[in-house]
Amino acid sequence: MNAYKPRRPAQLKPDQIELIEGHDDVAQTSELAHTTAMVVVPLRDDATIDSAGRQRLLAIIREDGIDSLAETWVDSPAESLPGILWRGYLLREWIRRFPDEASERFLTAQRSDITTVVELSGVSNPQAVKTLWDGVFAGNFTGDFAHVLRESARFTDFIGRVQPEWIRDDAHPLATVVTRRDTALVRTAREFRAGGELLIRGMLN
Repeated sequence: MNAYKPRRPAQLKPDQIELIEGHDDVAQTSELAHTTAMVVVPLRDDATIDSAGRQRLLAIIREDGIDSLAETWVDSPAESLPGILWRGYLLREWIRRFPDEASERFLTAQRSDITTVVELSGVSNPQAVKTLWDGVFAGNFTGDFAHVLRESARFTDFIGRVQPEWIRDDAHPLATVVTRRDTALVRTAREFRAGGELLIRGMLN
Protein backbone atom coordinates (compact mmCIF):
# COMPACT_ATOMS: atom_id res chain seq x y z
CA MET A 1 0.00 0.00 0.00
CA ASN A 2 1.23 3.48 -0.81
CA ALA A 3 2.35 5.90 1.88
CA TYR A 4 -0.79 8.01 1.87
CA LYS A 5 -0.38 11.54 3.10
CA PRO A 6 -3.20 13.71 4.43
CA ARG A 7 -4.56 16.74 2.69
CA ARG A 8 -3.16 18.90 5.40
CA PRO A 9 -5.43 21.76 6.43
CA ALA A 10 -2.77 23.97 7.96
CA GLN A 11 0.82 24.02 9.12
CA LEU A 12 2.61 25.87 11.85
CA LYS A 13 4.14 28.95 10.28
CA PRO A 14 7.86 29.59 10.81
CA ASP A 15 7.10 32.51 13.10
CA GLN A 16 4.76 30.29 15.14
CA ILE A 17 7.47 27.65 15.54
CA GLU A 18 9.85 30.35 16.71
CA LEU A 19 7.39 31.17 19.48
CA ILE A 20 8.07 27.78 21.06
CA GLU A 21 10.93 28.47 23.41
CA GLY A 22 13.02 26.37 25.71
CA HIS A 23 14.68 23.74 23.49
CA ASP A 24 17.37 24.13 20.85
CA ASP A 25 16.00 21.33 18.66
CA VAL A 26 12.32 22.16 18.94
CA ALA A 27 11.97 22.65 15.17
CA GLN A 28 12.95 19.02 14.58
CA THR A 29 9.91 17.01 13.59
CA SER A 30 9.82 14.52 16.46
CA GLU A 31 10.62 17.08 19.14
CA LEU A 32 8.04 19.51 17.81
CA ALA A 33 5.41 16.75 17.72
CA HIS A 34 6.01 15.85 21.36
CA THR A 35 6.11 19.50 22.42
CA THR A 36 2.78 20.35 20.83
CA ALA A 37 1.24 17.10 22.09
CA MET A 38 2.23 17.87 25.68
CA VAL A 39 0.59 21.30 25.37
CA VAL A 40 -2.65 19.66 24.29
CA VAL A 41 -2.52 16.87 26.90
CA PRO A 42 0.02 17.78 29.61
CA LEU A 43 0.59 14.34 31.09
CA ARG A 44 3.53 15.59 33.13
CA ASP A 45 5.80 18.60 33.50
CA ASP A 46 7.62 19.17 30.23
CA ALA A 47 10.95 20.95 30.55
CA THR A 48 11.32 21.39 26.78
CA ILE A 49 8.92 24.33 26.70
CA ASP A 50 8.56 27.22 29.11
CA SER A 51 5.36 28.79 30.34
CA ALA A 52 5.44 31.58 27.76
CA GLY A 53 5.88 29.12 24.89
CA ARG A 54 3.04 26.98 26.22
CA GLN A 55 0.72 29.98 26.40
CA ARG A 56 1.59 30.99 22.85
CA LEU A 57 0.72 27.54 21.55
CA LEU A 58 -2.53 27.59 23.49
CA ALA A 59 -3.26 30.94 21.86
CA ILE A 60 -2.77 29.32 18.43
CA ILE A 61 -5.36 26.68 19.40
CA ARG A 62 -7.80 29.33 20.58
CA GLU A 63 -7.38 31.47 17.47
CA ASP A 64 -6.89 28.88 14.70
CA GLY A 65 -8.12 25.58 16.16
CA ILE A 66 -6.12 22.38 16.49
CA ASP A 67 -5.38 21.83 12.79
CA SER A 68 -1.94 23.45 12.67
CA LEU A 69 -0.73 21.60 15.77
CA ALA A 70 -2.16 18.31 14.52
CA GLU A 71 0.01 18.74 11.43
CA THR A 72 3.06 18.10 13.60
CA TRP A 73 1.77 14.65 14.70
CA VAL A 74 1.34 13.07 11.24
CA ASP A 75 4.42 10.85 11.26
CA SER A 76 4.49 9.99 14.97
CA PRO A 77 4.35 6.31 15.99
CA ALA A 78 1.09 4.95 17.37
CA GLU A 79 2.63 4.15 20.76
CA SER A 80 3.46 7.82 21.41
CA LEU A 81 1.29 10.66 22.70
CA PRO A 82 1.44 12.61 19.41
CA GLY A 83 0.69 9.42 17.47
CA ILE A 84 -2.40 8.75 19.59
CA LEU A 85 -3.49 12.37 19.27
CA TRP A 86 -3.14 12.13 15.49
CA ARG A 87 -5.48 9.12 15.47
CA GLY A 88 -7.89 10.99 17.72
CA TYR A 89 -7.74 13.99 15.41
CA LEU A 90 -8.56 11.83 12.38
CA LEU A 91 -11.45 10.19 14.21
CA ARG A 92 -12.86 13.51 15.38
CA GLU A 93 -12.46 15.10 11.94
CA TRP A 94 -14.17 12.14 10.28
CA ILE A 95 -17.16 12.42 12.61
CA ARG A 96 -17.22 16.24 12.34
CA ARG A 97 -16.90 16.45 8.58
CA PHE A 98 -18.81 13.32 7.61
CA PRO A 99 -21.44 12.95 10.36
CA ASP A 100 -23.94 11.11 8.16
CA GLU A 101 -21.37 8.47 7.23
CA ALA A 102 -20.26 8.01 10.82
CA SER A 103 -23.84 7.75 12.05
CA GLU A 104 -24.83 5.29 9.35
CA ARG A 105 -21.92 3.01 10.13
CA PHE A 106 -22.77 3.16 13.83
CA LEU A 107 -26.39 2.25 13.09
CA THR A 108 -25.27 -0.58 10.82
CA ALA A 109 -23.15 -1.98 13.67
CA GLN A 110 -26.09 -1.67 16.06
CA ARG A 111 -28.28 -3.69 13.70
CA SER A 112 -25.63 -6.33 13.09
CA ASP A 113 -26.12 -9.91 14.24
CA ILE A 114 -22.75 -9.80 16.03
CA THR A 115 -23.88 -7.03 18.38
CA THR A 116 -24.78 -8.04 21.92
CA VAL A 117 -27.00 -6.22 24.41
CA VAL A 118 -23.94 -5.41 26.54
CA GLU A 119 -22.15 -3.83 23.58
CA LEU A 120 -25.20 -1.78 22.62
CA SER A 121 -25.35 -0.29 26.12
CA GLY A 122 -21.63 0.32 26.42
CA VAL A 123 -20.54 2.01 23.18
CA SER A 124 -20.63 5.78 22.78
CA ASN A 125 -22.32 7.14 19.67
CA PRO A 126 -20.33 9.19 17.13
CA GLN A 127 -21.29 12.59 18.51
CA ALA A 128 -20.37 11.54 22.05
CA VAL A 129 -16.94 10.44 20.83
CA LYS A 130 -16.51 13.73 18.97
CA THR A 131 -17.44 15.66 22.11
CA LEU A 132 -14.74 13.83 24.06
CA TRP A 133 -12.11 14.80 21.50
CA ASP A 134 -13.44 18.36 21.31
CA GLY A 135 -12.55 18.64 24.98
CA VAL A 136 -9.07 17.26 24.38
CA PHE A 137 -8.37 19.56 21.45
CA ALA A 138 -9.44 22.68 23.31
CA GLY A 139 -5.88 22.58 24.72
CA ASN A 140 -4.33 21.99 28.12
CA PHE A 141 -6.66 19.03 28.75
CA THR A 142 -6.91 17.98 32.40
CA GLY A 143 -9.72 15.43 32.17
CA ASP A 144 -9.59 11.65 32.10
CA PHE A 145 -7.59 10.95 28.94
CA ALA A 146 -7.72 7.21 29.62
CA HIS A 147 -11.50 7.43 29.38
CA VAL A 148 -11.25 9.22 26.02
CA LEU A 149 -8.98 6.49 24.66
CA ARG A 150 -11.15 3.72 26.08
CA GLU A 151 -14.32 5.12 24.49
CA SER A 152 -12.53 5.72 21.19
CA ALA A 153 -11.27 2.13 21.18
CA ARG A 154 -14.75 0.78 21.87
CA PHE A 155 -16.31 2.91 19.16
CA THR A 156 -13.79 2.14 16.40
CA ASP A 157 -13.79 -1.56 17.28
CA PHE A 158 -17.60 -1.63 17.34
CA ILE A 159 -18.09 -0.16 13.87
CA GLY A 160 -14.94 -1.81 12.54
CA ARG A 161 -16.07 -5.37 13.14
CA VAL A 162 -18.89 -4.87 10.62
CA GLN A 163 -16.85 -2.81 8.14
CA PRO A 164 -13.16 -2.77 9.08
CA GLU A 165 -12.14 -0.38 6.29
CA TRP A 166 -12.16 3.28 7.22
CA ILE A 167 -11.44 5.47 4.19
CA ARG A 168 -11.86 3.70 0.86
CA ASP A 169 -10.71 6.36 -1.61
CA ASP A 170 -7.19 7.78 -2.02
CA ALA A 171 -8.72 11.13 -2.97
CA HIS A 172 -10.71 11.39 0.27
CA PRO A 173 -9.75 14.48 2.34
CA LEU A 174 -8.86 12.22 5.28
CA ALA A 175 -6.94 9.59 3.31
CA THR A 176 -3.77 8.98 5.33
CA VAL A 177 -1.45 6.12 6.21
CA VAL A 178 -3.66 5.50 9.25
CA THR A 179 -7.08 5.63 7.61
CA ARG A 180 -6.18 3.80 4.40
CA ARG A 181 -4.64 0.72 6.04
CA ASP A 182 -6.22 -2.67 5.64
CA THR A 183 -8.75 -3.12 8.49
CA ALA A 184 -7.94 0.45 9.54
CA LEU A 185 -10.72 0.85 12.10
CA VAL A 186 -9.90 -2.39 13.89
CA ARG A 187 -6.21 -1.55 13.95
CA THR A 188 -6.89 1.96 15.19
CA ALA A 189 -9.07 0.52 17.96
CA ARG A 190 -6.13 -1.64 19.06
CA GLU A 191 -3.86 1.41 19.03
CA PHE A 192 -6.26 3.44 21.17
CA ARG A 193 -6.47 0.52 23.60
CA ALA A 194 -2.68 0.08 23.69
CA GLY A 195 -2.22 3.82 24.18
CA GLY A 196 -4.57 3.71 27.14
CA GLU A 197 -2.58 0.88 28.69
CA LEU A 198 0.66 2.82 28.22
CA LEU A 199 -1.00 5.88 29.76
CA ILE A 200 -2.08 3.97 32.84
CA ARG A 201 1.47 2.65 33.29
CA GLY A 202 2.89 6.14 32.89
CA MET A 203 4.69 5.15 29.68
CA LEU A 204 2.83 7.23 27.07
CA ASN A 205 5.26 9.91 25.94
